Amino acid sequence: MDAATAQQLMTHAYHGDWRALFALLAQHPTLVNHVSPGKGYSALHQAAWHGADLAVVGRLLRAGADVSLKTSAQQTACDIAQQRHPQREDLRFVLDPAGRTLAQLMRKLVADQPPTLTYPDMLLLDNLLMLLSEDEGVAPDASAQARFTAAFFALSGRELAAPSQPHPSIPPNWWLDTDYWRERFLPALLALEQQKFTFPLTASWATVGDLLIVENASWGLRGDPWLWRELRKATARLPLPPTREELSGQLQKLVLALVGVAEFTDAYQHVPRFSRGGMSSGMVDLRFWQEKAIPLMVQRAEWLRAISCGDALKQP
Repeated sequence: MDAATAQQLMTHAYHGDWRALFALLAQHPTLVNHVSPGKGYSALHQAAWHGADLAVVGRLLRAGADVSLKTSAQQTACDIAQQRHPQREDLRFVLDPAGRTLAQLMRKLVADQPPTLTYPDMLLLDNLLMLLSEDEGVAPDASAQARFTAAFFALSGRELAAPSQPHPSIPPNWWLDTDYWRERFLPALLALEQQKFTFPLTASWATVGDLLIVENASWGLRGDPWLWRELRKATARLPLPPTREELSGQLQKLVLALVGVAEFTDAYQHVPRFSRGGMSSGMVDLRFWQEKAIPLMVQRAEWLRAISCGDALKQP
């Protein structure tokens, strides 16, 4: 790769000539995160500036474009998209600069390299996926290794560093294979964690909860953000259904169940556990969920499929 090739790529990105850009990237894939001198724009920044469609953005993401990369003005591609195209909720969702959560990394790892686990290790994996599905409130400099090791101990009562050996007080069918977790799973997870900004969610291992990680830009009442977070936890292990109709139906039933009502009749509902202060404390607007929040999640599933595998959710 020489400077002239890199400049040619930047020229294609600047003019939005995506066909030429992808032809060049096919020959020089390491240029995907090359930045221009001066403004420090990558191809993904330029795609955000142009408001490129999801076919273009998705192809860049699948090629390894870094969503956390900042320009000289300290803007991510998501920042640029929101500034220039505030109506493009799809770009706000797919360009979220937070990167993959630990649970998402674990799901990708298991999908790419399916392990052969005994029952206690499978149960532990499920519990770890639930516990580590949330990154909200986590210190930005928190070590992935420290978080995983602490979660392992919290859920199993076993030190990850302990050798895998039978314990007389534990039945054989409940022995954990600490050697596997320490020597195989964790190193693979940490290697994948180094790439957490450079690959998109993929429908094959994404869950419904992933549709709620980027929070909504506006809310109905004060209880709605807390319902959103609770719904995110409740769906952390729920696979994406194949159709829009099924996804919408699942979300409607889950919202009603979490609020504790049978149907979307009375718009305003008070949920005591969501009372966290403010004038409408604990109040949930079911009309907001039925008309805005749930349709947005269904749209997000379509956007996710568009960037991860190039198609939309099937019509029922």
